[in-house]
Amino acid sequence: MEINLDFIFQEPSSPDKKVKLIIEPLAPLSMVSDIPGAYYKTLEIPDKYKLCGLFENILGWHFDKADRDAIHKKRKGLYEKRNKDKKYISNDSNSGFRPLLFDYFEMGIVLKHGSIQYNDLWKRAFSRLDAYVHANGSPNLNYETLKTKPKNLDNKSVEVFLKANKSKYPMFYTSPTLREFIAYDGTIQIGLIMSERLYTELKQSLETNSTAYLGTSEGWVEINIEEI
Repeated sequence: MEINLDFIFQEPSSPDKKVKLIIEPLAPLSMVSDIPGAYYKTLEIPDKYKLCGLFENILGWHFDKADRDAIHKKRKGLYEKRNKDKKYISNDSNSGFRPLLFDYFEMGIVLKHGSIQYNDLWKRAFSRLDAYVHANGSPNLNYETLKTKPKNLDNKSVEVFLKANKSKYPMFYTSPTLREFIAYDGTIQIGLIMSERLYTELKQSLETNSTAYLGTSEGWVEINIEEI
């Protein structure tokens, strides 16, 4: 799939196209705030950062942190060259997410059907290959490790053993975490003012794929966007 990023390196025009975004949840959603703390409480409606992620997902923009840093670095250079007296703002979220479409739309009125919220356990993935919690939290091990791991080790001894046998442990371990989910009776409809180019790119992508995820990778939704 060819990805065209040319328009995000151009001077963004003021969003002026009025559209309606229709989100049909296909599963319960969990859309937490930037810094959730110990309890992962969901938002009742997606915020602008969640929509940035949703739109990037539809466009096929699955970039890691290094790629996003490189894109923003290039955008910063071009922006400050064009605007000598203005400072470039990347609009990072408090959690460190660096959106690429933040300047290309604005949110308006949100309408949603009834919903219920409930708590469930969610598997958080961690990597601590220098700490005993990684060894204790890994449900799967290389069978060779089971033959060589001494029994009745204290935490310090477990860490020593782990550091010497990192390749035999999974890269991540999981920790059950309380997380809130929201289930909707119907759709979520959001009024947006969007740049013409972003609207065109989204409509083109939606012709071949209208399903994406929102909040978490299990929060599948069907979306449509209509000009109003």
